[in-house]
Amino acid sequence: MEKNNPGEKMKVYEALKWASSFLEEHGYEAVIGEILLRHHTGWSRTRLFSEYQSELTWEVVELFQADVKESAGGVPVQHITGEESFYGRTFKVTSATLIPRPETEELVEAVLEKLLSLVNMEEGGPVRLVDVGTGSGIIAATLALELEGKAEVSAVDISGEALKVAEANSRRLGAEVHFLKGDLLRPLIEAGGKVRAVVSNPPYIPEGDRYSMKENVVAHEPELALFAGEDGLSVYRKLVKQIPEVLLTPGLIAFEIGHGQGNAVKSLILETFPDARAEVRLDINGKERIVLAEI
Repeated sequence: MEKNNPGEKMKVYEALKWASSFLEEHGYEAVIGEILLRHHTGWSRTRLFSEYQSELTWEVVELFQADVKESAGGVPVQHITGEESFYGRTFKVTSATLIPRPETEELVEAVLEKLLSLVNMEEGGPVRLVDVGTGSGIIAATLALELEGKAEVSAVDISGEALKVAEANSRRLGAEVHFLKGDLLRPLIEAGGKVRAVVSNPPYIPEGDRYSMKENVVAHEPELALFAGEDGLSVYRKLVKQIPEVLLTPGLIAFEIGHGQGNAVKSLILETFPDARAEVRLDINGKERIVLAEI
């Protein structure tokens, strides 16, 4: 049921029911409606459902319906609200950055677990690490905050627009991160920087998968953050070759990967670091998601 007359009101449950039907008709999840209504009311999820019978103003209904239609047209809900939650914190996102995925939280967990053994390698100082292809800065900022006082975090991205978003997120959250612009590890190499850990969630989607992906991903998220050559491994190949120039030993390499890429990425690392202790980890859905290598 859609209201078209200025001055009319709609109850919360009516708005959610309309949004649910509209979104599902267009192949999108009903939960998007809840996210957008919370965005326009400023309410928590708990309050939203406690207000189920409450009436919304026409202004809220109008804005809400416009955004539901935009989302059903393929625009990611995160680009409409301008934010996404990651590791319990809210990050700003734009079309210049990859939208944070829950699976990347598992990469952060794995890195934190492994870094505990490296924290004391710097003679009492902070452990140095770099996040390559930082995007919105979710990995770098989260690691800096979780390891407060124990880590010196750098982050690199080739996109100046992405770096602006990452820097803004870090400032707002109070995370100390040193940002560098350039291609993979090249800025760190040129600066003579050394780190104990190289962490990256690089582009890993094979070019051929482009045409089977959802429109709201392909049309609205940056290609640089998605696709990586014919087999999806081109960035890993280039990055692994650069790592020996910056990685201290003992050290850590931690990559997010696409499902089915585990053995290939592990082999790339072992070609450069034959003595590395490398492993492939599955995510909560049982898919290959992380490659860890202790050097």
